[in-house]
Amino acid sequence: MTKKRILLIGLLFSISINLFFVGGIAYRVASFDGEQFGRPLPPNVGWVVRDLEESRRSELEPQLRESFAEIFPIRREMMSAQRQVNNLMSARPFDANALNVALASLREANIRYQALSHDQTSEILGLLSDDERQAALEFVQRRGPRDGRDGFRGRDGGPGFRRPGRPGGRRPPDSPLPADANQ
Repeated sequence: MTKKRILLIGLLFSISINLFFVGGIAYRVASFDGEQFGRPLPPNVGWVVRDLEESRRSELEPQLRESFAEIFPIRREMMSAQRQVNNLMSARPFDANALNVALASLREANIRYQALSHDQTSEILGLLSDDERQAALEFVQRRGPRDGRDGFRGRDGGPGFRRPGRPGGRRPPDSPLPADANQ
C-alpha cells in the first residue's frame, strides 16, 4: 500500500469515529430532555437534604438516620435476593422454576423497598420549607452525575451527611447503625 492510500484510510476511519461520537451525543441530547422525562429518584432519602446548608442537614439528621435504619434491612434483603437471582441465572443445570421463584422474591422485596422509600421521601419533604423542597427538586432534575459531593448513599457516616474527619466513610464506633451499613 502506498503512503497516500494509508493516509486516506486513516482519514476515513477518523471521520467515521468522529461522526459516531457526534451522532451519539446528538441522540442523547435530543432524546433525554429533562422536561419531557423525569429522572428516577436516588435510592435513599439522603438526596433530599444534600444541597441544604450544613446546619439544616444537622437538624434533619435524626430523621434521616431513623429512615436509614428502617430501610436498611429491606435493602439488604433485596440485595440478597438479587445475588440469588444472579446465581440461578448461571447455575448448571439451569432451573427456570427456581429462577422464577427467586425473581418473584426479588420483585416483592423491591416493591416493599420502593414503597418505604417513597413514604420516607414524602415524610422528609414534609419537614422542608418551600425553598428547600425546590432545591431537592432541582437536584433530581440536574443532568450529569449526581454524586461526588458529600456523603451521598451514606458513604461518610450516614445518608446525606458529611462527616469531617471520617476518611473513607468509616462509622464512629458508637454509631447506632449496623457496622456493614456502608456496603
